[in-house]
Amino acid sequence: MDDFIHATRRNIPNELIDSIIDYNHSDPPTLLASALVSKKWIPASRYHVFSNINISHENAQEFMQLVRSPNCTFCGILRGLNVHFAPGSQRWFSEFLRRLSSVDRINVTSLMLSGTRNTAIRDEVVLALSTYFAQVKHFRVGTVVFESFTEFATILRNFRALESLSCAATFQLATPADDIQFAARLQSLDLISPSIGPIFNFLLVQGALPTIALLSLSHPVIDDYNNLTTYFSTSNEILQSLSIRMDSTFSGVTIDEFTERINMGQLRALRNLVIDTTPAMSPDQAFALLTTISSSQLTKIKVALQLVQGVARMDILFSGGHFLAIHELVILRASWDEVRQFLPRCDARGILREV
Repeated sequence: MDDFIHATRRNIPNELIDSIIDYNHSDPPTLLASALVSKKWIPASRYHVFSNINISHENAQEFMQLVRSPNCTFCGILRGLNVHFAPGSQRWFSEFLRRLSSVDRINVTSLMLSGTRNTAIRDEVVLALSTYFAQVKHFRVGTVVFESFTEFATILRNFRALESLSCAATFQLATPADDIQFAARLQSLDLISPSIGPIFNFLLVQGALPTIALLSLSHPVIDDYNNLTTYFSTSNEILQSLSIRMDSTFSGVTIDEFTERINMGQLRALRNLVIDTTPAMSPDQAFALLTTISSSQLTKIKVALQLVQGVARMDILFSGGHFLAIHELVILRASWDEVRQFLPRCDARGILREV
């Protein structure tokens, strides 16, 4: 043991220390233990422990006392705030942001808003978010409720450096936001119903969709498809990753209607594709959808496909010349033995992967 401690202090290169700690980036107990090994281990361990902080009304005051202490050593590391709201007064948040903005060396670039399901986000929070955090690059919103979409769009307008947006919020009033200008160049968009309709329409009108390289849509409903059809019918040289999850019972759209409305022929740069439908697509439905793909760069496909009579044409499609670049094919919600049995050509080509 003494020999190990001696080696730890003297012989382990900094690069190896960083690799060990980076490997355990999502394991707080291990990170805290690593910080006690040696002074050399502290900076990298502290980065992962304090780069993202969970804040609520229960710990906000204590956190600010720590941050404003002259002995605080992690202010320059803090990059993300995960803010959790509970029903009731949210005035603490405005004061928290005011004090946080006065602390030197803090540069928050990632912000997440969450709450117990259907927690209403109050006006004081909207005002505070519209005042601070102009440097935010990554914005995630959970299943909270905004009084109107205009309030949410006002927040987005302030985030001029925004690169990625993820949202599962509900908007009680679908008020138009025609007068609000969105200037950020989004690169990643992840929307979960019921937020798809108002946000996608807003970004479409603002001309903000052409810069998106990663797009994920979960459970679009029938009212969302007009805007989606418009988006997919426009030539696109940027989008590289597309993920669509839909439930025909929830959405009010049948699988046939889904495959008819989603035409991927204009997605020239597509590399990764996930199509997860409930129920799974029949071979005919999957064939009709996937043959619209024109990208020669598609390397990974995950698809919900029924392994029934007629699936041989999908085996030929996946393993043939239409998808020359593909090297990973995953059939969702199917057993590995069935996948290999029903798709022998894909198996022989070596492109099948287990879920």
